[in-house]
Amino acid sequence: MSHWAGRYVGDVWSSPDHDCWGFFRRVQKEQFNRDIPPFAVDAFSRRACAQAVESKPERGNWLPADAPREGDAVLLAHARHPSHVGLWVDADGGGVLHCMRGAGVVFQSVAQLKVSGWGHLEFYRHV
Repeated sequence: MSHWAGRYVGDVWSSPDHDCWGFFRRVQKEQFNRDIPPFAVDAFSRRACAQAVESKPERGNWLPADAPREGDAVLLAHARHPSHVGLWVDADGGGVLHCMRGAGVVFQSVAQLKVSGWGHLEFYRHV
């Protein structure tokens, strides 16, 4: 991938420093100059991640978007409640750059995400 996102692919996942939220914060800062606050969450618990996504005040800085644009937050869910975050990248037809336990940083198209079990995506744009 010749897009800027390619330099992140393959980075390792580690909790709590480089889990999905830590990675999301890092890229938002490095690529979009946005300071996103940290928060403590048990990255090994999908339930804890889902509750954190729903309850943190930072969520108020992001508005739902119908169609994603470069840098938008993407909340991912296996079922109804999001438990994972990545960001939209316009490379190779568009997809999500995210950091997963066991795989590290990956770039996946929407079709690849669905095959991986992420059947529900929500897009949010920073205000």
